[in-house]
Amino acid sequence: MDAALVPTPLSSPSKAHPLKDSGTNPVSHRLVFVQALLGLGASLFLALPYLRRTHGLGKLDPRRRYLFVCNHVSLLDTILLGALCWRSRCYPILVLGDKNVWEASWIRKLLSSRIGFLLERGKLNPGRIRELQEFGRAGSHFHLVVFPEGTRGDGVQVARCQPGIYYIAQEAQLPIVPVFIENMQLVSTKNGRFHPLGGLRKVEVHFGEPIPASTYRPMPREDFTEFVRRSIAAAQQTQSAGHLSPVLPGV
Repeated sequence: MDAALVPTPLSSPSKAHPLKDSGTNPVSHRLVFVQALLGLGASLFLALPYLRRTHGLGKLDPRRRYLFVCNHVSLLDTILLGALCWRSRCYPILVLGDKNVWEASWIRKLLSSRIGFLLERGKLNPGRIRELQEFGRAGSHFHLVVFPEGTRGDGVQVARCQPGIYYIAQEAQLPIVPVFIENMQLVSTKNGRFHPLGGLRKVEVHFGEPIPASTYRPMPREDFTEFVRRSIAAAQQTQSAGHLSPVLPGV
């Protein structure tokens, strides 16, 4: 989900927004059920045909909440991560995204209404930091998913992370899980066409070691954003064969 993570306003929550009930627990049984159905659907229609394997998925503890930070290539990244969060029982999730992108069609709008915290890019507003902190506080109830590069990249290099991830992490105080999605560019990119055959069984997802809040909390903003970038890139490079998880339906 593209979103510019800089001090700039949160779109007004839609009626189906997961945080619509301000001041109450936003995680209803209905929301959990809907996200479970979405996770199952994403597993069957995206993960099963396109995912070759995952690395390090077993490191996740479903009894804890996490802040997932991931490289970004395609809008399908969000759906694939949703499938893997469902598989590992790390849901419900809340994904930071670009309102203009995710309300461009009825299907995107429907999906984002169940999992998205949408920002409207391109409008300068110092209130953005406050809204990013609100997203961070939602970690009390949700696993948070952020694509800190702020836009979709080439799938090979991890670009500079935007400063908004700093405000989110400082507010959430959750363990950070760096995630690198490999070869998604063979399936879909920002400006390219969808390749339904070329990317079959080519995508791999690497989960790094969870990073406790005590490790990153003292870091200055500039150091932290570079730390996040390096952690995402390193997630692909540091996996051992012992952390391979086969892709099996319903596992």
